[in-house]
Amino acid sequence: MNSSNDAIQKELAALTCRVLDHSLTHAEDARLTEILSEYPELIEDYTNQIQADAVLTADLYAAVPEGVDLETLETTAYPTVVAEEVEIEAGRTISLWQSVTVVIVVLLVGIALWLNAGWWDVKPVNQVAVISEPAPPALSHVGMLLDTEDAVWEDEELGEEIAYGTRFPAGKKLWLKSGIGRIRFESGAGIVLEGPAQIELCSPLNAKLNYGKIAAYVPDEAHGFTIDTPEIQIVDQGTRFGAVVDPLGKAEVHVFEGQVDVKPQAAAKTLNLKASQAVLFSRQNELGSAIRLTPTKFADVPSLEQLTAAKSGNYPPVEAVPFDHETPRNEYALIQTKSALPKGILAGEAFEYPATSLLQQTGGVGFHYEGWWADPNFTRLMVPEQRMQWGELDANPMVLQSRGHHHAYPALAHRMARKLETPLTRDFYFSLLVKYEGLDKNDFFALWFDDSLGSKGNSHSRVPNFGLKEKRFFARFEVNQEGFSAGLVEGECFLLVGRVMKEQSSYFNRLEIWVNPVGDRSETPDAVVELGKGAKKLNAVHVLGMRIGQYTEVGDSLFVDRLVIGKTFESVTQPVE
Repeated sequence: MNSSNDAIQKELAALTCRVLDHSLTHAEDARLTEILSEYPELIEDYTNQIQADAVLTADLYAAVPEGVDLETLETTAYPTVVAEEVEIEAGRTISLWQSVTVVIVVLLVGIALWLNAGWWDVKPVNQVAVISEPAPPALSHVGMLLDTEDAVWEDEELGEEIAYGTRFPAGKKLWLKSGIGRIRFESGAGIVLEGPAQIELCSPLNAKLNYGKIAAYVPDEAHGFTIDTPEIQIVDQGTRFGAVVDPLGKAEVHVFEGQVDVKPQAAAKTLNLKASQAVLFSRQNELGSAIRLTPTKFADVPSLEQLTAAKSGNYPPVEAVPFDHETPRNEYALIQTKSALPKGILAGEAFEYPATSLLQQTGGVGFHYEGWWADPNFTRLMVPEQRMQWGELDANPMVLQSRGHHHAYPALAHRMARKLETPLTRDFYFSLLVKYEGLDKNDFFALWFDDSLGSKGNSHSRVPNFGLKEKRFFARFEVNQEGFSAGLVEGECFLLVGRVMKEQSSYFNRLEIWVNPVGDRSETPDAVVELGKGAKKLNAVHVLGMRIGQYTEVGDSLFVDRLVIGKTFESVTQPVE
């Protein structure tokens, strides 16, 4: 470990001692929060030290037999072990072997007192035989993972990726290093966890949040659902609420609907919070102080459709709205059809296949032999009543149709992707014919470029994205830092053109976008976006894909054709010869 990290660990240890001594100042409190935010890998060390102190100061003394005073015990009568003392803070040291010695003394004294009571000579008087009832069988599981968004877990058994539908037993501890995870409890309650976070699933009606951000939806059948934190207990009274817990024990509670009862662990008073109220609890203010309600601070809780679908135990469910059968029309449309792809391009796809499913299709130009990954529940190849066309660019009879989000499914289930045959390491252009039916302000789709496929829960939101948002076309490297172009018109075909660039850099750091460009407009893009601090530094593009937003209605349809990637603006905008 380098000297810088070593110094941070020593500073953290000293501040932790101040916490345990209840002598932490406001300035030291702020510094401790800063360290744990900047070095999340130290959070576990901090919480372990807090828990160890709690055991030594609470559980140990609680186990001492009545009438025994630890301070009067003659510890010199017992063998001692000399151990190296670790200096934590000037004037305070902790010796592991000293703690072990005290534990041994307590156990020996307790056994001696127990034996001296002469329990074997006690004769039962009027003893009545009691037949104990067998304990009810333990639940095989208490929760299920519904979906994730860019989640990175740390789990010895399950690894960094946990599959949708995974069931968790009682007592399961989950550490979410980053991203979002949604979980349904067997009681019917649903939570969304945002990392870094550490949670224990105790029972169908209870979870312990050590730190992190959580929001919950609790239907009537899960009334009384409880979240325990190191400093407070949150008991649902039929509601939607959110909570933020930091490793120092600070906790925020925000009530969006209904009400909750909040009981500080160190106080006898219970506080009832109603809708639109929010309170901050801390070591300095155990009864809490009012703060501003901030719903946008929390990710969306599981949908009612997700919770209902998960009751069966099979998740995600099978799509309930099948596509119309298109195979005969597809086969007929391919007879004597010329390619809609121009020559001299880096990669291209005209979606010309006799089947209705895009899954594992291997055609196109410049793509990897493995073919497309696509969910047939939400994508299909079909023949529209009218061909897609913009200017002199004509599409083929067949197009790709992707429909909206089914709310019983994971949020990021609507995705298709394919590897390129040769990675893109220099500036490149692309174009895409796009038409949207069912347009409103909540609709979203994006064409993304990345260096890996990622898991099913990968949003690819920190890499180059081009698409539709809030009825306008956009380009972005990261969420909420977009450049926008012209608006979209319901049912009208558009040509979307983009450029991904390395401007005096080893990684892609500039995006340009054109919508329906007329003539040579390569030097006058409609919008330009520069790489932001939170974006991924991408040196090469190995994969591209498309996805539909989670708020897009299931009845909406996105139609796509003539996806082209080339070295120049002209190569992706010129018609087929």
